[in-house]
Amino acid sequence: MQTLDEMDLKILRVMQSDGALSVTEIAERVGLSQSPCSRRISQLQSSGIVLGKRTVLDPKKLGFQTLVIVRIKLDNHEEGTLEAFKKAARGIPEIQIALLILGDFDFYLRISVRDIEHYQQLLQKKLVTLPGVREMQSSVILEVVKDTSALAI
Repeated sequence: MQTLDEMDLKILRVMQSDGALSVTEIAERVGLSQSPCSRRISQLQSSGIVLGKRTVLDPKKLGFQTLVIVRIKLDNHEEGTLEAFKKAARGIPEIQIALLILGDFDFYLRISVRDIEHYQQLLQKKLVTLPGVREMQSSVILEVVKDTSALAI
């Protein structure tokens, strides 16, 4: 792990809070001039600590009204089965997050769809055909209480 000083952490906190800020705005917020701030940001990017910037969209305003959590249990844990499942899951655009987990299930999927009918079609045409699936449980999310990718640094 790269050693970060307090100024690096301040920069990262500001960048996490608003990815659209310019270097000048970040520098002002952390109390640093623009050139050293820019150099620090470049170092954080080149070291792989800052992976990129994203635009966060409001799913409901774009017609994606339903969020579903799907838990998947595979019929075996052979490398080929795991890799085939991961590759197939990456190819389904409605799957926002696919996590390989320990516990009663093997994968946890977060899926965003327009409505229940959209989910039903996705389930019948794609999810049940994923490689190695033995068991699947779905839960419809009623309310997202917290959704962040920010780290507590």
